Amino acid sequence: MWKDEELSSLFLKKIPLIDVRAPIEFQDSSIPNSINLPLLDDEQRARIGTCYKQHGQEEAIKLGHELISGDLKEKKINQWIEYLKKHSEAEIYCFRGGLRSQITCEWLREKGFHKYPLRGGHKRIRNFFLSWLNDGPIPQLIRIGGPTGSGKTELLQFFSHHLDLEKLAHHKGSAFGSCGPQPSQISFENHLALHLLESQNKIIILEDESATIGQRVIPKRFFSALRSSPLVILETSKEERIKNIFNGYVQNNRAEFFVNNLQRIQKKLGKTKVNSLIENIEWAFSKPMNIIHHEGWISVLLSDYYDPLYLKDLRNNKEKIVFQGDEEGVKEFINSQILSSFTQRTQN
Repeated sequence: MWKDEELSSLFLKKIPLIDVRAPIEFQDSSIPNSINLPLLDDEQRARIGTCYKQHGQEEAIKLGHELISGDLKEKKINQWIEYLKKHSEAEIYCFRGGLRSQITCEWLREKGFHKYPLRGGHKRIRNFFLSWLNDGPIPQLIRIGGPTGSGKTELLQFFSHHLDLEKLAHHKGSAFGSCGPQPSQISFENHLALHLLESQNKIIILEDESATIGQRVIPKRFFSALRSSPLVILETSKEERIKNIFNGYVQNNRAEFFVNNLQRIQKKLGKTKVNSLIENIEWAFSKPMNIIHHEGWISVLLSDYYDPLYLKDLRNNKEKIVFQGDEEGVKEFINSQILSSFTQRTQN
């Protein structure tokens, strides 16, 4: 299934997709490069589904045409046309390439846009991505590790072929990593699978991660490959780590954010320490925003919570460590590995 040449070409060429499923379906499982321009909204879809169960397909189709008619029908058609004027190559799909995408394309053909549903629809695309996760080739990985605040995510951006799992999961991967709503698990997996498709014959640089990023779970086969890959440790002074956390987390949040998340790790830190941290956080946020007011509680959180977790994980991964150094040293080492791999491929 992962060798589906039609879908491989479609995604490698970054062909835009029009998803005409209902918004609730799109939210549960979105496809990369897609936009949701639904034929039916959530309520209409539910009503038609009930009609289908009670009275059969013919009556359900009849109800659908009644619900989407007149000005509403023209409005939807105009939305599709406006998108197609900008992206004439776009493909159209629904759940299985059935009635909704067929009706959409039929109405568009009546307006002079010769479109036909993408065969198999969302179900085919989802199975294609699942097959990449379960059976497709996983590129060579190099993971960057280091203590919290060392600047791993920022360093990742230096490499052209990198995979930012935290960006895909919309979460920074720690107790204080919330960035708002995360994508669904299926959407997260779809985007990860696309990255694997796009990364054939490349070395992918990524950050060392635990099995979960917020509420999103890294697929087992890929996580196993990640944790088996060579580990490069980014060494950063504690002063620099505190500065990074202040710039990346503290300045963008309020005291309540840290206080609320501290409750989640109270069992590991203990009530007394958490209460002390809360007191210091609330004091720091009552002052003008300056690192000098926050470095105390940040230092305690690093020393008493994050660093022990990191050192424990590092002991379990010590046989995978291939290099340790500062930012420039890590860049030089990884680039040498990329160059070596490229040279070997061109000589074979």
